[in-house]
Amino acid sequence: MLLDDPAIEGREPVPAQMLGNKTNDCQAVTLPTTEDAEQLFRESLDRLLEVNKWKETSEKPLAAFQLSDAKGSPVDRKAAPGDYIRIRLPGPGNPAGGGFDWVVIEDIIEQLNIRHNAVSVTMRVRPAPKPASARRQISHFFRRYATSSFMVELQGRTVKACVFGRNEVPNTEVKGWLTILRNLIVSVTAMLGFSHFQWKSLVNGILGIRK
Repeated sequence: MLLDDPAIEGREPVPAQMLGNKTNDCQAVTLPTTEDAEQLFRESLDRLLEVNKWKETSEKPLAAFQLSDAKGSPVDRKAAPGDYIRIRLPGPGNPAGGGFDWVVIEDIIEQLNIRHNAVSVTMRVRPAPKPASARRQISHFFRRYATSSFMVELQGRTVKACVFGRNEVPNTEVKGWLTILRNLIVSVTAMLGFSHFQWKSLVNGILGIRK
């Protein structure tokens, strides 16, 4: 099981904020008993790693997500480090990514905080080129500095789900003025609220909250 791997202890799941925009979208649920909380934590972790189901997990999805292997081929399983996520956003697709935006799963990190009686699992992703593409330019509306860290945490009787965005800078380091314009529009839209709407819907769904 993922939580039993001691090799992943001690790594920093959320990078320091150095430039650009940052976001924090969290939701928490407190259960009647620790047993109930542990059960919800396990269910929430499953929903976090089932990337292909994020659209149905989110109550009001704005994007579609497809887990892919290192060659860009769709796969139907739980996410793992080194996998890619293919993202289809509303509006014009990304020409550099075959119509999609792409991120790579850099790491899946467990942290155990004995002092606060808490355990968390965080999946950190970063903009990436389209897998197996001869053109290695970043196929995403944010530059390679940006990360999104998807976390599920158990602390006592409380389960929390979060998405932390860091170092979000529009990706204008691409070829073609149409792609530059598209990335500017999408990134600014995301920073003005699109990403909050998407991620709040996702964290609610990960916790099983339906409003």
